Amino acid sequence: MTSLHNTWRASQSKYRPFYGDTISHVPHHITLLSMDLLNLCLQTYDAVRVSAGDSLKKMLKRFPPLIKDCIPLLTSSLKDPQAVEQSALGACMVLMSRPVLRHLTENWSSLTSFISAVLGSSHHESLKAQRAINELFISFQIRFGGVRRGALTPSFNPSECNQALTHDGLMLYVKEILESAASSLHWRYNLMGHGMLLSLASLLPDRNDVSEADVGLALRYSVAGHFLRNLKSELPPLRPISAIALLLLLGTSRLKQVKTREETLSTELQPIHEKGEMVKSCTESILVPILKDHSFCESMVHSLALDHHYSEGQGRTGRGGGRFQLASDLGITAMMPSVSRGWPRTLSWESSMKGESFSPRIAKLFKCLLQECGSSFLEVLHSPLQDVINEVDERSRQCIAAEVMAGILHSDVPCISEAWDLWLEKLLYKALMQANVESVPEWAACIRYTVTGKGKIGQRAPTLRHKILVTLAQPLPSSSSTSLIVKRLDFLLAATVELSPTFLEKEHLFQLAILEEVVKYMTHSAPQVRESVGRLICILYSNLFQSSKSLQKSLTRANYQSEEKVKFPGSSISTDWERFLVDGTLTAAAKIERHGRDSTDELSPNLAISSNNDDDESLKDSVKWMETIFHFTIGGIKSGRAAHLVPVFIGILHPLLSSQDTAHKDMSALARSTVHLLKWQTFEGTYASQALTAILGAAADSNWRTRIAALTFLQIFVYRHAYILERVDIALVWERVQLLLSDLQVEVREMATATLSGFMKGVDSQWASAFRDRILDAALSLVKTKSQSRDIRSRMTDNGSIAPVHGVVLGLVACILSAPYDIPRWLPNMILALSKFRNQPAPIRGTVTKTISEFRRTHADTWAFDRIHFSEDQLEVLSDLSSSTSYFV
Repeated sequence: MTSLHNTWRASQSKYRPFYGDTISHVPHHITLLSMDLLNLCLQTYDAVRVSAGDSLKKMLKRFPPLIKDCIPLLTSSLKDPQAVEQSALGACMVLMSRPVLRHLTENWSSLTSFISAVLGSSHHESLKAQRAINELFISFQIRFGGVRRGALTPSFNPSECNQALTHDGLMLYVKEILESAASSLHWRYNLMGHGMLLSLASLLPDRNDVSEADVGLALRYSVAGHFLRNLKSELPPLRPISAIALLLLLGTSRLKQVKTREETLSTELQPIHEKGEMVKSCTESILVPILKDHSFCESMVHSLALDHHYSEGQGRTGRGGGRFQLASDLGITAMMPSVSRGWPRTLSWESSMKGESFSPRIAKLFKCLLQECGSSFLEVLHSPLQDVINEVDERSRQCIAAEVMAGILHSDVPCISEAWDLWLEKLLYKALMQANVESVPEWAACIRYTVTGKGKIGQRAPTLRHKILVTLAQPLPSSSSTSLIVKRLDFLLAATVELSPTFLEKEHLFQLAILEEVVKYMTHSAPQVRESVGRLICILYSNLFQSSKSLQKSLTRANYQSEEKVKFPGSSISTDWERFLVDGTLTAAAKIERHGRDSTDELSPNLAISSNNDDDESLKDSVKWMETIFHFTIGGIKSGRAAHLVPVFIGILHPLLSSQDTAHKDMSALARSTVHLLKWQTFEGTYASQALTAILGAAADSNWRTRIAALTFLQIFVYRHAYILERVDIALVWERVQLLLSDLQVEVREMATATLSGFMKGVDSQWASAFRDRILDAALSLVKTKSQSRDIRSRMTDNGSIAPVHGVVLGLVACILSAPYDIPRWLPNMILALSKFRNQPAPIRGTVTKTISEFRRTHADTWAFDRIHFSEDQLEVLSDLSSSTSYFV
């Protein structure tokens, strides 16, 4: 492959001199040949056009200067009303090639000719020609990444200067075509024209550049006004294009320009001030009249709501709304430049936290319009926003209402603070409280967008963040329904997940107050409430854990007693939150275990506690507490905040392992799901030793099911931490697992065997070698003489005496199964020692038979080579163990 790549590079080397040099000499016969091929590409017959087009594309790639001579004939074949359909097909085929599209980004005259030709080709009415022109436009939009520096003006050839338009002139030309023929222009050419206009707008300089001429600034706002009118267009694909164009044209708002102006040196204030006045004048003369037009905002909001499509039966996990599904529309809208910073900033482990159809682009659009037009836009937007919020049953209207509200609250314009006290707070609270199950994800995304930090790293808090948090923290009536409580908890989760660890004291106190409130719901009767509480506590605890060090000093100052404390009082629980959660979990787990031990009747799969005494109520609360803690753990792992919750995870590890197999089936299923996620969590530093201590404690539990769960968890834990565990910890692990080989419960002994077998495959050979020597000596000492062997059988009359001997046998089994595909030097002696126990009572005899069968299965393919490691006596013994006993022998 390297040789082929070098050969290909060498074959392409001759092309390089022609790429950057547009005046390179091309042989005359090559020019004549290319013109002949170009004429053949415009012929009537398809076979001739295809064959000539392939040859011409190769020549244009070899000699790029030829493209400039081919462009006039190609564009005239599209634009000329007298051109036939076949010539248009051939022209599209050549123009779609990569060398030609690359040339369009390097030569402004060719680009203007190409755009004029595409927009003037509507007279080709055949379906085949229109499909080819559409594919040409989409290919141009996908591959167009701007033009190189210095190419925005025509070349220095006088004849070309007279024919080619300037950049501003070309934008005006396209804009006039779209406005003059708006009613008669075909919808496809309408989209192509706006796509071309958007591509040209992306070439404009930054609006903050003081060197931009006043004419260029007026053109920018004129084009922005044109796209603003299209927001209420009845053509669906045109609205997303217009939204992107407005974000691109408006760019940095006047609000940011003012802040930038205040930070600028006094010597630079004069040109910036003049620029700001010009921007303000353009806004008031072009954008504001459009927005104040009769029913414009109402039509715009309702039209944008139509872009949110919901399929039948779409659940809360889908994100299908507000996007165009047709490939032709995707080719026009999806390949447009991205003009918004990625949102959300933090990890979203559930789709309901970022909305099913919530579009941050539309929210950013209303934010920019409000920052640009100020109170004039807010006044005319009040009534349409209130109307769509009142339409509770319309999902698309609720989604656009959430997007508009998000853009308004995140704009930070001065008029928003005044409107918040007058009508905005009440309208927001009304929208949140009346949201149904289908629209809750959209409003949660709205809340999350409004509290998102500003700046490059999101450290600057929005102006209304604190007031929004106060609104969300308003308590619910005591008679509130379960759905209303869950809705409020979801909104609080969406708000707190975006709070930065370096927030202010008032936000720290807010989270303490919310944490104190939601712990009261940990034993709520509704499962969905407990799930929401667990996720919210996980976010609150991780935020407080990260900020505890930075705020520790400030919380102990004398000015801590402020009026902010009245709104967000500090926590009344004096105990550490970590200790509070861990102690509550340990108490609940002990109560559940004690109840299961005292119960003598076998419980049904669906446990229903119907007793009204205090013990039964306390048991109910304990089960609910454990389920909430499990949701807390799952949320911490999925949200990526597990590193801050490790101390709590270690404290609840033992109760978690003991809850996987209980009479409470729902709780046990949730515990197993939690363990499935937690077993892959890495514990760093001293946390690894603490977690190992908790696991070994569970391995010594009185409940044999807990011991099995601890061994299962220990296998993956040791694998994940094999290189960071101390040797003392590894020694404790080996010691505990070896003790469990002689456990009274046979299931525990078998799990200990599998655990040891895995250990010997991957850990330090020193531990495995010492274990093999010790277990082999123990086995040989048990079967030293035949008489002793008979004494052994006579002593093993009860289960208590079988366990130690079975443990030795299982130790041999672990050694044998640790080498499934090779024959180490010690393996034949292990098999020979195992054969001595084939006549022992069950379950020892079954263990020996099963192990030998597994050994023969894994070594069947290579037995012809593996048998040389055994002596004749050993092979005879192995043959006797492998053959089944026959009645006729």
